[in-house]
Amino acid sequence: MNKNEINNKNILSDKICRSGGGLYIDGVDCLNFEPYEIDGRKGVSIFYLYDARRNGEGSVAALVRYDGGALTPRHIHLGWELVLVVDGELVDDRGRHTIGALQVYPPGSTHQLSSPSGCTFLVVWEQPVQPVTCLNAEAVA
Repeated sequence: MNKNEINNKNILSDKICRSGGGLYIDGVDCLNFEPYEIDGRKGVSIFYLYDARRNGEGSVAALVRYDGGALTPRHIHLGWELVLVVDGELVDDRGRHTIGALQVYPPGSTHQLSSPSGCTFLVVWEQPVQPVTCLNAEAVA
């Protein structure tokens, strides 16, 4: 997709989600991110590239944006997760990750995410994640 095609957020968002397509990283600001403050997330928004979940299972790919100070509480992965930072700085249990950092999380792994100054990253979830609660925290530890 060229830069002339990214002037209208609704057309761009619809074209990528319904027809497939591509996007330059500097065009991410032209997407319609929607609030994604579920399971205790704060300051998080998402743009779905695809969502193949059926009956609560299946893969998802999305661009996720964290405002400065955003937080995603500890959660467990039921499948593989890939995270590629495309802007800013993302912090997890492994450390600080900046532009170009790729993190791979295996099934059964847990982590908490935050961004002190804000960031955008590509995420691919093989299966949905679940929040770690007091009840299942002992099983994870």
